Amino acid sequence: MPKVLVVEDDQRIAALVRHILEADGYQPNGVAGAEDAWKELIRETPDAAVIDLRLPGLDGFSLLERIRGDGRFHRLPVVILTAKHDPDVIQRATTLGAEYIGKPFSAHALMDKLRHAMERIGEIPLPPVKERAEMRTQGVVLLLGEYRVEGHIHLPSELDRFSDAWETVVQDGRAYISLTEAKVERYDGRRIAESSFLQVRKADIRSIYPME
Repeated sequence: MPKVLVVEDDQRIAALVRHILEADGYQPNGVAGAEDAWKELIRETPDAAVIDLRLPGLDGFSLLERIRGDGRFHRLPVVILTAKHDPDVIQRATTLGAEYIGKPFSAHALMDKLRHAMERIGEIPLPPVKERAEMRTQGVVLLLGEYRVEGHIHLPSELDRFSDAWETVVQDGRAYISLTEAKVERYDGRRIAESSFLQVRKADIRSIYPME
């Protein structure tokens, strides 16, 4: 199973990237900054890295330049992940031998970039490409023990009935369900948190129903 170092200080984005990688047969390891990333590189060299451009302390390009300047890691496949879409940023990533993907991104786009970066090196056996079914976004309300969660989940588009689509999610073998644009409230209506990405343990869900 290929190991991928994820360098991202936004924990919501980091969790999303790890979720995508695990679903496609990769083993992610996450850190929040460049210095911690360098320590991980030395401790256990990964097969590839996904690096956010904006990091606390040294930025993603400084880390990438350090990687390229070290003979131990200079061939490491890298995907630069950033909200910046400037042509100069893209050109610099390309010059440093990295793939580039802008935020927001889809799972398909991220894995395409990562596989392309790793295939250029050609030294690591990659998991088979998974065919991704067409998905539709569905607003839902989850009732947990003490909280009510609103958000959006992604369901197979070929299953029109919500109950059938939800059953496939329940049986997919994962312990957590991922939601986007999530809002967490107490039952008295008091808002607890909002998150662009949230994972809820399936075992904690008491009930679920679709939003119109």
